[in-house]
Amino acid sequence: MADHNTPSECKRVQIIDAAVAEFQENGFADASMDRISTRASVSKRTLYKHFESKENLFRSIVLELSDRFAGMQEIRYVSERDIRDQLLDLAWAEGRILLRSDVMAMARMIISETLRNPKLAEEAQGKLDKTATFIRMLKDADLDGQLSVGDPDAAGQEFIGLIKAKAFWPMLFTGSVVSEAEMTQIVESAVDMMMSRYGKA
Repeated sequence: MADHNTPSECKRVQIIDAAVAEFQENGFADASMDRISTRASVSKRTLYKHFESKENLFRSIVLELSDRFAGMQEIRYVSERDIRDQLLDLAWAEGRILLRSDVMAMARMIISETLRNPKLAEEAQGKLDKTATFIRMLKDADLDGQLSVGDPDAAGQEFIGLIKAKAFWPMLFTGSVVSEAEMTQIVESAVDMMMSRYGKA
C-alpha cells in the first residue's frame, strides 16, 4: 500500500473515508462529489485529481478494502507445523481484519451498494472473497495427511463461515465490531469445530 504519511496520500485517505460515509448515508446513485469534497475538507480540484469520477472512487474503496486483506494471501500450509496451529493463524488473519472499525464501515457501504447494483456486486466479490486461501490450506493439509477433507471447497466455505457468522454478519447491522476477547472465542471455536470434523485421531 502507499505511504499514508505523505501529504498527497493523507488527502487520498481523507477522501476515501468521506466517500465511505457519503455512500453509506445516501447510496451510490444519490452520493454527491461536492458533499464528499466538503466531508473530506478538500477542494473539488483535489478530489478529481485523485479520483476522476464517482465510479472510480467506489472501485478504489473496494481495492482499498481488498488491500487490507492482502496479508491473508501469503499464508501457506507448512508440512512441518501442527495443523491446528496453522488453522488458528489462518482464522486470526481473518479475525484481526474484522476487529477493525474502518474495515467494517467499508464493508457495510460496499454491501449496501452492491445490493442495488449486481454488476458492482460481482466485481467487488471477486476482489474481496478470500475463501480460496482457506480452501488451499485445507486441501494441502488433506494431501499431506494432517486432515481428512473430502471436499476442500465446501470445507473452506464452512471454515470462513464459522468466523463471519459471529464476527461479521451481525456486526453489519449494528456498525460495531466484536471485542478481542470475543474474537478469541470465535476463532478457537471455529478451529475446534474444523478439527472435530476433519482432524485425524
